Amino acid sequence: MLPAPATYLTLALMAWSPTQAQDTTPPPPPQPQPDLGSLLGVYANLSTFHGLLQQHPDILLQLPSYAGVTVVAPSNDAFAKLGTAWDPKNASLVTAMLQYHLLQGTVAAASLSAGPSTFAPTLLAAAASTNVTGGQNVILNVQPGPVVVLTSGAGSRSTVVQPDVPFAGGLVQVVDALLVPPPRLELVARDAYTDLMAFLAALFAAGLVDEFAAARDVTIFAPRSAAFQAVAPALTALAPDDLRAVLRYHLVPGAVRPSARLTNGTLYATALDTSATSTSNSSAPPKLRLTRAGNSMWVDTAQVIQPDILLANGVVHMVDAVLNPHNAAAAAARPNPALAAQPPAFAPAAGPTGTAAPTPFTAFLPCTTSHCPVTTAAGNATGRASTTAAGVRTSSSRGGAAPPRPRCTGAVGVLGLGWGLVVGAL
Repeated sequence: MLPAPATYLTLALMAWSPTQAQDTTPPPPPQPQPDLGSLLGVYANLSTFHGLLQQHPDILLQLPSYAGVTVVAPSNDAFAKLGTAWDPKNASLVTAMLQYHLLQGTVAAASLSAGPSTFAPTLLAAAASTNVTGGQNVILNVQPGPVVVLTSGAGSRSTVVQPDVPFAGGLVQVVDALLVPPPRLELVARDAYTDLMAFLAALFAAGLVDEFAAARDVTIFAPRSAAFQAVAPALTALAPDDLRAVLRYHLVPGAVRPSARLTNGTLYATALDTSATSTSNSSAPPKLRLTRAGNSMWVDTAQVIQPDILLANGVVHMVDAVLNPHNAAAAAARPNPALAAQPPAFAPAAGPTGTAAPTPFTAFLPCTTSHCPVTTAAGNATGRASTTAAGVRTSSSRGGAAPPRPRCTGAVGVLGLGWGLVVGAL
């Protein structure tokens, strides 16, 4: 039997009272977040990083108070992986390392999503370690899991193993490997992204290494070595000024442009616009056109195959073809996304191309103790390719450029090319 209506009223009155209706007791105040030192002191697996901060308290004075900071804290295991290569008594090395692990602003792992990379500036801004305005960058990506991965110099990857630990000034992201400050272009090509060796060799041949590697705030579209092999005869036949013009067409000066900030249909002025050297082939240097289709991206008709390679002075995007400012039709052409490969920007020239061709200009590369050419009389006399100790094929073709400069500089490992010695190395 159902209760009478009066019973419902009685139950309702019992459930409600004036005391409950007028309860204005404020909630307890939120607990204050600990300061950074107190927080790090709680985590035994961060004692090495915490100890370095305590030994270099001046670093903490650089922390911004207006927008927070993100502390990328390597675990003790991350430091242990370095072994004897890590010298905690090297003050300049430790200072650069700590500055590069402090991101400007609060970057929450939970706020990131899969898709374009996020570039985050750090406090590393000293001229001895970097040559970009506003602090050297680190790249954050969300990968399946999901996990957040930070990419730093030389392609080094650090995975966030404990995300978004709050403290009074921002967040701590605990990672499993140290971030490596990006080195100069020469070391990136030689030791980390060796598919850029032909591009580096061409820069040495043309005398343009410092223009690309020492200038501040650059974006470089660097062809892979196979792209140079594909048009090797045409490139080695160029006059010196024309070779320099071709290479400068791959350099966009004045700003670091990560792939996420390259917009469809935008024209980008290249170093040809600011170069004092003019060529007979063009009175008005063309601009690079950026094209996007789906997840693919092209400059002119060269496809970007590896974006966002960090440099001491900017960023490199590796492309699959050599660009040609002297070919007006190629510079004005639009890529056809339906094609696996776009038409070459250079007219065919006599000589082997593709994988049958020796990689051009590699005779101009300076050598290291682990990358020194084995010079042979046959190779020098006939101009045929010879093989280096590192297995790199070289050509004695000069293309009218500067003479080769073989010299031994000593091999540099990942730590050597990263920690604070990145601008003046090689």
